[in-house]
Amino acid sequence: MKTVLIVGGSGFIGSNLIQYFCARNYKVVNFSRSPCLINNSNLTNVYGDCTNIVILNEIFLNHKVDLVIHSLMSFSAYDKLDSCQVHTSTNLSAFIDLTNIMKNHCVNHLIYISSGGSIYGVSDRPIKETHEIAPVSFYGWMKEVSENYLQFFIRNNPDFKYIIFRPANVYGRFQKLDRLIGVALKSAYLSLPMKIFGDLNTQKDYIHINDLCEVIFKACNSTQWNDVYNIGSGIGTSTLKIIEYAQDITKNKIKLNLEKQKNGDVSFNILNVDKINRDFDKNTFISVKDGMNDMYEYVIETLDKEKY
Repeated sequence: MKTVLIVGGSGFIGSNLIQYFCARNYKVVNFSRSPCLINNSNLTNVYGDCTNIVILNEIFLNHKVDLVIHSLMSFSAYDKLDSCQVHTSTNLSAFIDLTNIMKNHCVNHLIYISSGGSIYGVSDRPIKETHEIAPVSFYGWMKEVSENYLQFFIRNNPDFKYIIFRPANVYGRFQKLDRLIGVALKSAYLSLPMKIFGDLNTQKDYIHINDLCEVIFKACNSTQWNDVYNIGSGIGTSTLKIIEYAQDITKNKIKLNLEKQKNGDVSFNILNVDKINRDFDKNTFISVKDGMNDMYEYVIETLDKEKY
């Protein structure tokens, strides 16, 4: 049985990855500050700050880790930052320490979850992996620097292998209801007004969490290392269409309040996914409407829990 260490496993993407890997007979070690949302006999939780190299070393001493998946990011593209020092320490310095600790324990395979929604910046056409990197947010810049560090790291450590995934806008179960799809479903279900930041015709690429987990799982046994991949549907969905889907699913109307676009956001972000289709045989994706239908059950569960 293989063992995968997931750094940041208590978050939205990490929790889904844990569930996906445990269900496929992997041993999973979750390293995070808070408990994971998943209970499974294949799961071991280790709690602590990612900057704590003592705990990280103990994980590799106590577990025969085959692969590390880094899904941690302590802030988003839209957060206002009073100071960048803490975020730099948590998201960059700790990441550098992780790779060095992996090297010391002869663990040479890492999957890094970057961002296809923030790292490219502004574009008016589907974006290939070779597109210029030009983030317009500190979050996107931090992802860029982390990617560059991996390329630097393997120059002196040729046995080390990585895959960088740049996901589109991921949505689904376990996500906080503070992103467009979650907010739309919540607002429609509760008949609440909804703020829209930017234009209703904003076009973005959305990918259901199950599709993301499938690709990352395939990558574990891949021969395609030291490379970068977009993960998305390759299809743009407008903000207006998201609202229409939410109203259709809930059978309720949403009153919209239009606001100024947030700093760090872009109006067009669709990923070219030809490369991942070719190398990982991933040609079909859950449609946004079907994915929202699936997420709606989770939204109802979450809101019902908040009543008590």
